[in-house]
Amino acid sequence: MRSRSIRLSVTIFLILGLAIAALGFKNIRIDIPGFPALERQGTGPLGLKLGLDLRGGGHLVYQADIGTRFEVTFAEEVEFSALNAQLDILRFGENDLALESPQAIPLGENRFQIRTGILTADDPRRTGLSEALAEALAPITVFQVTVIGQPTADQMQGVLDNITRRVNRFGTEEPIIQIFGEDRIIVQLPGASGSVTAITLAEPAPGAEVDATLDALLDAAGYEDYEVEREDDSNFTVTSNTIGNEIQSAAALAVNNEIGPFSQFRVNSGIDEAKSLIGQTARLEFKERTCATIECLEYTDADLGLTGDDLARAEAGSDPVGIGWVINLQFNDRGSEIFSELTRRISTTEAQATKRIAVIMDDRDLIAPVARAWIRDGRTQIDGNFTRDSARTLAIQLESGRLPVPLKLIQESDVDALLGSESLRNSLMAGLVGLGLVLVFMIIYYRMAGVVAAMALVFYALIVLSIFKLIPITLELAHIGGFILSIGMAVDANILIFERMKEEVRIGRTLASSMEVGFGRAWPAIRDSNISTMITCVVLMWFGDRLGGGLVTGVAISLFIGVAVSMFTALVVSRNLLQAMAWIGLGQRINLFTPEPVRRDSQVAAQAQGVGR
Repeated sequence: MRSRSIRLSVTIFLILGLAIAALGFKNIRIDIPGFPALERQGTGPLGLKLGLDLRGGGHLVYQADIGTRFEVTFAEEVEFSALNAQLDILRFGENDLALESPQAIPLGENRFQIRTGILTADDPRRTGLSEALAEALAPITVFQVTVIGQPTADQMQGVLDNITRRVNRFGTEEPIIQIFGEDRIIVQLPGASGSVTAITLAEPAPGAEVDATLDALLDAAGYEDYEVEREDDSNFTVTSNTIGNEIQSAAALAVNNEIGPFSQFRVNSGIDEAKSLIGQTARLEFKERTCATIECLEYTDADLGLTGDDLARAEAGSDPVGIGWVINLQFNDRGSEIFSELTRRISTTEAQATKRIAVIMDDRDLIAPVARAWIRDGRTQIDGNFTRDSARTLAIQLESGRLPVPLKLIQESDVDALLGSESLRNSLMAGLVGLGLVLVFMIIYYRMAGVVAAMALVFYALIVLSIFKLIPITLELAHIGGFILSIGMAVDANILIFERMKEEVRIGRTLASSMEVGFGRAWPAIRDSNISTMITCVVLMWFGDRLGGGLVTGVAISLFIGVAVSMFTALVVSRNLLQAMAWIGLGQRINLFTPEPVRRDSQVAAQAQGVGR
């Protein structure tokens, strides 16, 4: 019996040591041959990963942009305002077509996209729209209809995978991306809050003195927790906490007066780049363009069947010739063959006068260069007057592929880092106060048994936090709430055991005997209550995952882990600590474990005889 307890004690201290080691090192990397490397690191205390509400960041909700798309090309010039006015007439006027929220988007010269709700193939409003626009505005040469219906589960999974690739390649730390309902995607970007200020000076200003001056000016203007990155002699990027218009104006005026005029002083939200990256379809097409004039103001495009799907690689780079940032492209075998045949045909001297390669992204011209050589290896580049950031973003969009379903942003919120850090402090304070009050109560009421419970609770907290780090779990307020709730449930198990023990101690049993009986009688109640709680947690996780309820899922996960660990600490840790007290002689002083008088064996026997009569 004692050897078994010794083995359990060694196991307990081994687990405790591993938990302390996991929490003691902020960054952990374990490489075991034949197994994937275990690497854990976080930005929070003890290296824990912090979620949006504890760290600050951006919360975006996208919805599948379903409906009918009309690609319309007019034979004559049509003003965008005139088209919008006509759509309003068709929606509300005498010729009402009952179109659902029609919206026009310009695509090019006399080319527009009109978006409405879903119109089936036999819906007369399709032809009605074409006839009404032709009659009111100008003859129509192209009228293409595309219907985007309700996405399937596979399509939404494809969107999720695609966005995940984009965000991960962009370098955002610890993003949370999940499907919400049937047609929505939730994207949480911890640490993406605050402001990004782009400064471009009119004249180059090299030197460390300029950097020091800029730091002083930003500090005086009211920037907080900022970091300045110099890109070159003229361009600076400043990341900081969210700033208001007054701070922006003061900083811009100071830079103009102290450093020199600037051509750009633009402040964006920290999640603007992520928004532009996530929501775009990045539909790339290559077409053979035949120019009707020397300036190529009039032209026709021929479809080659060459799209972004034929790309093997796309990356941003700085052109050595000095034309700025470019996108370097490498086609796959199919794309290389098509591109090689295209450049062979149009790279001749005669063809160069009228032929170009039109590079079009999302129905907008990027560039239309002349092919001056036959490109056989499938390598080329796009020069579109890019900045470093725009080239990088576009390269990620192209390489990660086209979204299976178009998305629209329907909700956006920005949690500032200051608010997140305040939430973290309040959460830690709540957890420490709750744990402290529980420990004080247990020690006062249960005496030495309360000390055992306190030690078991500390052990419990270390194990749970180490599990949170090693899984890893991105901690949010919901997880901390579930953790605090599980502390109370961990105490419940100890209370059941100690009350059973007190009943046995009152009738004169020794500590060792009452402990064995108490644990045996309390175990069924502990088992049943904890298993029922864990089943409830599984149900909550199942519903929360499908309904996108992050709060529900967070509470369920942390409560499930806490309950499972509490069973171990109550039945193994507490038991071994009590056995150790019995071995060292404290078990003889029963008054240390209960404030109530203890009956002696003679009293118990006399009571038994009295009952027998």
